[in-house]
Amino acid sequence: MSEKVEFQELDTVSGHRIGVVTLNAPKSLNALDQEMINELHRQLLSWHNDEGIVCVFLQGTGDRAFCAGGDVRAARESALINNKASVQAFFEQEYRLDHLIHVYNKPVICWGHGFVMGGGVGLMAGADFRVVTDTTVMAMPEITVGLYPDVGGSWLLGRMPAKTGLFVALTACQLNPADAVYLGLGNRFVDHAFRHNVLASLQQADWQQDAYQVTYNVVQEYADQSAGWLPYSKIREHRDLIKKMMGKPSLPGIMAALEALETSDEWLSKARKTALNGSPLSITLTYEQLQRTRHFSLKEAFQSELTLSVNTVLRGDFCEGVRALLVDKDRQPNWQYATLADISGETVDSFFVPDWETHPLADL
Repeated sequence: MSEKVEFQELDTVSGHRIGVVTLNAPKSLNALDQEMINELHRQLLSWHNDEGIVCVFLQGTGDRAFCAGGDVRAARESALINNKASVQAFFEQEYRLDHLIHVYNKPVICWGHGFVMGGGVGLMAGADFRVVTDTTVMAMPEITVGLYPDVGGSWLLGRMPAKTGLFVALTACQLNPADAVYLGLGNRFVDHAFRHNVLASLQQADWQQDAYQVTYNVVQEYADQSAGWLPYSKIREHRDLIKKMMGKPSLPGIMAALEALETSDEWLSKARKTALNGSPLSITLTYEQLQRTRHFSLKEAFQSELTLSVNTVLRGDFCEGVRALLVDKDRQPNWQYATLADISGETVDSFFVPDWETHPLADL
């Protein structure tokens, strides 16, 4: 068993147990690798069928991060030797794990402190109680490594208000806890100092009652004590401007609006710069994916993402993006296409073509 993920069962006064998952890879900010994903899935399935487990609590070790994403370096290494089976296995099992949390049969609390990015958002999105804290920094930063927001992002982002989901996807903007609550990525704000109090209160609760009500009572008690500390939301502040830019009828129009943006706001300026420096191919695929999946169910979104993720990692700008940002760290990616106009419709369509007769996630 990997030391990068720990499982614990805490006894309660009513004779039940709380399942606690701790991501334990602090050097990588608790980023998910294949082994961690597989172990998480196996344990959550076991607790899913265990009547003695009444609630699951997901957390990350240390104070810096819940989970900063997936192990993109390993995915790049598989792609460089064209190991499609390895690439597919990683995304397939990750999406199975994320989907399981969405449909879990007992309350799940995700303690989203520190960095919650990419794959971390995927874990958190399906939890019933998505706790953000005073330390939370969230983002979907896939555009910076030549990918696109996956892990259910196709489903999540399209449901955000006023085209903000598209803005989050194209700009990789950093979200504070107030942003996360406004967008629905979080649904409770609790000061990080209360984490151990929440766990202790869960142990002292009477779980003979409805488990969701009991969990609500505990989490809400500490959310009420933390309410006055929620910071100001940048997304909400700039909502009308974001809606105007993202509401253009075409991707070139949207990118032109971002390019023409003049602002003294540091947060907006950073978001604009990230979008304009991103891979034109990834920008196009991100926009196209959100267009194609806007009426999809959660299951259909994950199925669509598996096709697009495998194709993007093997044939897109992913390997170059990871090289420039995380391997050589020169931040000088050599993207396949210089502009959006260089990318043909046939090229875009090819990334959405599945390479299997029976979809690997058909049984979700």
